[in-house]
Amino acid sequence: MGSGSNKAQKQAQQAEDERQAQIKASTDAINAIFSDPAREQQYADLAKSTTDYYTGDVNRQQDINARKLQFALARSGQAGGSEGAYQGKVLGQDYSKALDVAAQRGYQAGAGARQADEQARTQMLGLAQTGLDATTAAQEASRSLQSNLLASTSAATANQLGDLFGDLGDVYQQSQNMKALRSGQMYGYGPFYQPMYGIGSNTGAVSGAASP
Repeated sequence: MGSGSNKAQKQAQQAEDERQAQIKASTDAINAIFSDPAREQQYADLAKSTTDYYTGDVNRQQDINARKLQFALARSGQAGGSEGAYQGKVLGQDYSKALDVAAQRGYQAGAGARQADEQARTQMLGLAQTGLDATTAAQEASRSLQSNLLASTSAATANQLGDLFGDLGDVYQQSQNMKALRSGQMYGYGPFYQPMYGIGSNTGAVSGAASP
């Protein structure tokens, strides 16, 4: 009876050793895939491409706002003066801050891909504990990496930055208001939309002169 018990115990131990060996093999395969040094370069490439994408948007906004400011200063007669210098400084500060935002978006893209990989690694390691074989583990890990990179790349450039030049001074809006005012006067309307040439405003006087 003791011999049979020992045999069963040895068989159970052998089965457990085999199970642990499979878990280790699967775990090693998963970690080897997720720890591939080439993946670090992919994070860096994603961060750079994302930063470049948003930097392009920043440069587009900078060009538009620089032209608007130039025209506004010229229209208001402030080009080359202290106000023009101040507004140019503000525009430059906004540009620098916008570039920082673009760089931050790039960093977040790379970090997001890394986080997605770590979550996938944890999930795969859990499956390894349940008996997932090493070959399947390696295949699934590779698929997860590919899927994560595609998803992270798509999400990283899904949106524009929005207007990052909100500190641009009032000179442009003021020049637009003056333009609108001059346009109104050209068509016969003053600040209070009074008709030109006194027609209407002097009606009473004219009528009075005509009265007997």
